[in-house]
Amino acid sequence: MQTVLVIDDDVFVLSMVTDILHSAGYAVVKVQSPDDAFKLDLAQISAILCDYNMPQMNGADVLIAMRELKECNAPFIFLTGHEQLDDLLSVAIRYGAELLPKPIHPVELIRLLVKQLATAAA
Repeated sequence: MQTVLVIDDDVFVLSMVTDILHSAGYAVVKVQSPDDAFKLDLAQISAILCDYNMPQMNGADVLIAMRELKECNAPFIFLTGHEQLDDLLSVAIRYGAELLPKPIHPVELIRLLVKQLATAAA
């Protein structure tokens, strides 16, 4: 079973995304802060879903740290309600991440996740 790490400071979104992933057959590790995510054994993570707007650091910073400091190349999807995407797009393109706008639609979430996992496996 593939394990997805979900990072979001909003408890409601964290719970909703977890339910969607469980119903699609994924194991889920959920955390409310990037610091908690960095403490995990990321080698066990198949993909990462990360909120963009968080108090400690934004999702772009999380992605850069995952790739450059933690050497974690798991597929990465930003969950964002962020209106101005220019700063986010350049980081997403550089590191091969996807963007999923909020509100989250379950079918679109699973479609993007399957696509990212298939690309990583190829």
